[in-house]
Amino acid sequence: MEPRKKEEVENCPVFLASQILGKKWMILVIQVLMTPEASRGLRYSEISHQMEWIGAKVLTERLRELEEYDLVLREVDDTKTPAHVSYTLTKKGEGLRKAMEELQSWGMKYDESSTSACAGEGFSRCLGCTNHIPD
Repeated sequence: MEPRKKEEVENCPVFLASQILGKKWMILVIQVLMTPEASRGLRYSEISHQMEWIGAKVLTERLRELEEYDLVLREVDDTKTPAHVSYTLTKKGEGLRKAMEELQSWGMKYDESSTSACAGEGFSRCLGCTNHIPD
């Protein structure tokens, strides 16, 4: 087997996906945006409330990156004062749902003791997870 060239690896779809999803807290931000409550759009404060351990700077960076990758739609309702901003997954972002559910299943299979709170269809119970999340 020939060794892979760096250029080939950098164009690998799995590598490219890991460059986006592998950023600190990115998967968990997407997971919050996949909950049933998020279908109506979540405001920054609602997302932040679900992820209290993430600093405002990092959460803002992740949401901006998700918007740049066209995974999240940021909608501004400037008819209200102050303007209301909400975040929802785009069609492209929703395309990650199956992969995220597979990751959830894999995690439960290989570490059932710490993920039993997540049991259930999709991510409807993820916000109730009481597992300790390290810094």
